Amino acid sequence: MNAPDSKLILIVEDCDDDAKLLEIGLKAAGICNPMRVALSAEEAITYLEGVPPYSNRARYPLPAVIFVDLKLPGLNGFEFLRWIKQHPELRKAFIVILSATGDLLSVQTAYALGANSFLIKPCRAEDLQNLVICYPNFWMRTLPSSILSGRPEEPPPVLPG
Repeated sequence: MNAPDSKLILIVEDCDDDAKLLEIGLKAAGICNPMRVALSAEEAITYLEGVPPYSNRARYPLPAVIFVDLKLPGLNGFEFLRWIKQHPELRKAFIVILSATGDLLSVQTAYALGANSFLIKPCRAEDLQNLVICYPNFWMRTLPSSILSGRPEEPPPVLPG
């Protein structure tokens, strides 16, 4: 699966605090992709369709990754997945579902509608790191300071034991 060139992450989450926590978690995992938040599926659709003010694709590119909360007001996450599935220009996007519960029916439905991953909220750092490791083409990562400086990292001290 190849990622779109923009590497934009679109977070579709109605709770601003949850969206900010996800952004913080992604940054803590070394992700430096540009991020945009849509507070509803309707707002996300407006963005994805390029409806003004989002018509300039150089400024508002299609996302490489879309995080979708299942419990959205108005159109819910499943309905939004159905909408995405009907738009071939979004086929390359990596879709991650966010849910407070991981009941089997929700997980199966999300995958049947085209989700690539399903995470339980709040997202754990390990879950986000696993996404990056398993699907490396979708992420822009910051390099460790040792690589940037050209000097090897010193190993951690060994405690006497």
